[in-house]
Amino acid sequence: MIFTFDNYVVDIDVEKTRQIYKELPLITQGCDCDGCQNFEKAADILPKTVRTFFDTLGVDLKKIVECYVNCKNDDGTLLYGGFCHVCGTLIQGKSAWVNISETHSYYNTDLTYHLDKNFHISFQEECLMVEEQFEAPILQIEFDANIPWVLDKENTY
Repeated sequence: MIFTFDNYVVDIDVEKTRQIYKELPLITQGCDCDGCQNFEKAADILPKTVRTFFDTLGVDLKKIVECYVNCKNDDGTLLYGGFCHVCGTLIQGKSAWVNISETHSYYNTDLTYHLDKNFHISFQEECLMVEEQFEAPILQIEFDANIPWVLDKENTY
């Protein structure tokens, strides 16, 4: 199915992606750090635009391959980064990762698609940590997001 998100045009096999996510483990089955626990729990309360976007593409946010906390923001939210995979191809657009040199790059949010004021994504063909259930063609969805602390314990970040 062809989707257009601002400068990105992607062709995603939603049903194949959805079937793969049914087989994948929850984030916390692979990592029990506070950041992963918080992300998995917060997935239920993210803005509807964010939840709908990922669901429309067949992605279960509680089963993404990677999420990490960059820092705690002044408002108490956490700045997360991470990525997940979908079955599909990139027709138009480019990654928001910009190479400065051979060893340094940065995530340019001006190149991202804004699902919400606090949640931005980009697509790229270069995929890391691909789950064995995925077969080419595969796209990686990168994200950066400000997510609230929702665990019933002190924020450790």
